[in-house]
Amino acid sequence: RSSFPPPKWRLSESGVCRGSGASSHSLKYFYSSISDPSQGLPQFVGVGYVDGQVFVHYDSHSQRMQPRVSWIEKYVGKEDSQYWDRNTRNFRADEEVFRVGLETLRNRYNQSEGE
Repeated sequence: RSSFPPPKWRLSESGVCRGSGASSHSLKYFYSSISDPSQGLPQFVGVGYVDGQVFVHYDSHSQRMQPRVSWIEKYVGKEDSQYWDRNTRNFRADEEVFRVGLETLRNRYNQSEGE
């Protein structure tokens, strides 16, 4: 079994991770937003997966992208010192898009309720 991540591994935000070898890996992000969170749930959650394994997590409570596996800190930190800040900004922007989208849906639903 090959070890992941491979040597000279780099994380691409395009959806595919490539190392120096011929193999490729999947990169996926999933987002969830709740219009009326309760019981301490965050309003927005974003989770990043590499090959089906959670590697980063962001939520509206922490407002920081955080590692969920040790290898991401080891490999990304050495090659791209701005990775965490840049992707935290991306998640915050996505959180705002979801917030506005939910607000728009709520307003449209409430306006059409009486018709």
